[in-house]
Amino acid sequence: MRHLSTFIAILGFNSVRAFTALTGIRPRPIFPPSSSLTRPYQIGQHEEYAQGISDQITLEAIQRSVSSLSTQLMESRENTTTPFTRPTTWNRHVGSKALPLILQPTIQDHDSLQYLQLFLESNREWVEKMILDHGAVMFRGFSLGSAQDVEDALLSFNPNLSNEYHGTSPRNVQGGSKFVFSAAEVPSHYPIAQHIEMSFLPSPPKQLYFSALKAPNSTGGETALADFRKVYQDLPQKLRQKLATKKLLYRRTHRKIGEVNTHDVAAMLSWPELFGTNDKEEVEARSHQLSMPVRWEGSNNDTFVSEFSSEPFQLHPTTGEPVFFNHANVFHWTSFPAELFAAFRRTKDIRFLGHALRVGVNSLWKYGIRRQKMALHVSYGDGSPISVWEMHQMRKAIHKNMVYNRWQQGDLLLIDNFSTSHGRQPTYDSGRQVVVAWSDSMSKSMP
Repeated sequence: MRHLSTFIAILGFNSVRAFTALTGIRPRPIFPPSSSLTRPYQIGQHEEYAQGISDQITLEAIQRSVSSLSTQLMESRENTTTPFTRPTTWNRHVGSKALPLILQPTIQDHDSLQYLQLFLESNREWVEKMILDHGAVMFRGFSLGSAQDVEDALLSFNPNLSNEYHGTSPRNVQGGSKFVFSAAEVPSHYPIAQHIEMSFLPSPPKQLYFSALKAPNSTGGETALADFRKVYQDLPQKLRQKLATKKLLYRRTHRKIGEVNTHDVAAMLSWPELFGTNDKEEVEARSHQLSMPVRWEGSNNDTFVSEFSSEPFQLHPTTGEPVFFNHANVFHWTSFPAELFAAFRRTKDIRFLGHALRVGVNSLWKYGIRRQKMALHVSYGDGSPISVWEMHQMRKAIHKNMVYNRWQQGDLLLIDNFSTSHGRQPTYDSGRQVVVAWSDSMSKSMP
């Protein structure tokens, strides 16, 4: 019964009702009776119904720098009927600001790639400020139909794109471009939990960019966002203090050949794919540059292992605000089934529930009972495990601040990677095609 209760805890406190309805079994709760956990898409205790509300402002002031163009070619929308939604009719506000700020053309002739490039290049400073203020900016309604189009638009905004990738998801460069990659080469019905891109590295990308070349036509598939400054504030004080005191310990394990047919996404990524080379000495040299100690394990001494400690929080390098800045939510063994169950609660797609139950049972057996470690494993800095309940508290704070986007073809999303997380909602729509690029890196130690 203890393990059954732990399994229910993985999915979330309110899942007891659904589990009981399906099986007739009422597990004994392992949480305090006073616990009152909010649903993943709630906004605190009060939500603002925003359907039909449209607060529109002109970009006349910033358009003055583009003297040859009309000052009414574009409009910004903090709330429209098609921004990030909670789940489809609820708009998310960070204070009085929308996440993200949406910019789109008002004149049909100015929806071209060339106009977007001119606007981004001429108004770079203003766009940077909007990304910083809102956490993310979306350009919608422009003619972006290929990876090369996306790259051309981004280079107009930021000439210093990077193609150095040391993250956790398998990715492939797209369409002859140099800097645009597939968002994640994993099955579309696999959820990807909220995270700051490459947060565990000393110098993660300053900004992250997504674009939808093909939007999903069915349930799910959103690239959800969350304000990780708010997540820091919403963590229970006791847990926040424990994280700050103990810090985090990451353990990365990559084999020479990535696994297939696994729910451990990081295990799919081999170390030759991660580093772009089969030369172990080169891998060691590049790992040293990234402050990742390396050792080789396995019968053939060809399994890459790196353990390193990291701070769980980070001060934003520009605003000085504290940010929940880590991958604990991604690397914990309960996250995959929990995210699937959250997707079921939001979309009511029964397939996500079935998948959550299957993965939950397997994860409980493999990681909870047999104590195996995922390819990417996280614990407290002293090696002690992050409990199911503690991870649930982290996940609760994250889900409370999440917003969901129904992608439209050609959308271009620019994210402040030092304040705003991203993740992928699962979908059974295999036609979805979202690509990603990122900026040059910024040191976490910068004042």
